[in-house]
Amino acid sequence: MKPYAAVSCLRLFHPLAEVVRGRSHGMTAVLAASLLASAASGFAPEHGAHADPAHGAAPTHAPAAAPAAKAPAKPAASAPAAAPAHGAAPAAKPASTAAPAVKETAQLSNVKPAAKPAEGKAESKPAAKAEPEDAPVDADKALFLLKEGNLRWLSNSQTNPNTSSQRRQSVADNGQKPFVTVLTCADSRLPVERVFDRGVGDIFVIRVAGNIAGDSETGTIEYGLGHLKTPLLVVMGHTKCGAVAAAASGAELHGKVGQLVASINPAVERARRANPSAQGPELAALAVKENVWQTIFDLAKNSSEIRELIASGKVKVVGAVCDISTGKVEFLGEHPWQTELLAAMEKDAAPAKSATANAEPAKGGH
Repeated sequence: MKPYAAVSCLRLFHPLAEVVRGRSHGMTAVLAASLLASAASGFAPEHGAHADPAHGAAPTHAPAAAPAAKAPAKPAASAPAAAPAHGAAPAAKPASTAAPAVKETAQLSNVKPAAKPAEGKAESKPAAKAEPEDAPVDADKALFLLKEGNLRWLSNSQTNPNTSSQRRQSVADNGQKPFVTVLTCADSRLPVERVFDRGVGDIFVIRVAGNIAGDSETGTIEYGLGHLKTPLLVVMGHTKCGAVAAAASGAELHGKVGQLVASINPAVERARRANPSAQGPELAALAVKENVWQTIFDLAKNSSEIRELIASGKVKVVGAVCDISTGKVEFLGEHPWQTELLAAMEKDAAPAKSATANAEPAKGGH
């Protein structure tokens, strides 16, 4: 792709693209700061105008139908029950993401329910899974553990790791060493540790209505990434989100709830511009994914610590959407324009850093 063709696509995605383009036209720091302020106010061009599949269409979260149960060879009284509907194989993703899905399925194909005991033998509980000391994992391994656990949740074959009394005592005595930080909604239908089939001390969770990133959430995430050293950050929205629905409907809200929902308005406006005919629940569903991207943008824009961790490769940030009807988590990957946005944000922050350095008094001065 030619340089200016790439910049043209970026303009459709986010106003910070103007900052990237401005580098080749001598854009001043004042104009860059102005565009950054516009982004925070929601005056962003459509995300959905480009061909990236993560923005172009509404997500398909409904699972495929469950396979028919096998006819049992044994008497009906001892026949195993048919698998529940949410244990069926997840629905196929769009063509553009089909290849990774096939590879992922192959890697996780060993996640199966426990076998039924032989006839005539008393059913015994499985031996407790060994709980080794927490070992450092990289971002890719952490993401794999989440996907693996979500498949167990979908197939109703959870192993409930790290939930024993010994585990609780261990993390109390030795401290927590989670392998992932998750920012998600406060909705009670979204039990994070259960959705990923993880246990005590595994996931550092931040929950707030609408999975937005205000100052408190951003500071807590800085603690998870910087102090606890989690290599992966997942920003996860979910279907039927009440906060997003309120923003999409234009409901009149008061007090702090109104301020919270106002943070979601830019995502709703992008979804509306990309899908002019969408209204009501359809618009809200489209805005859920846009709101995930908005939160990732806000975190990078408002936290130099998070921005530097991403740029250095120490932390990976991915988006996700959980279908609360099935429990299936759709992982969206990293922000499609992460590199360009980080470069533009860093360039915009440079004058402020310089001004702060110049304002510091000289050593020995009064």
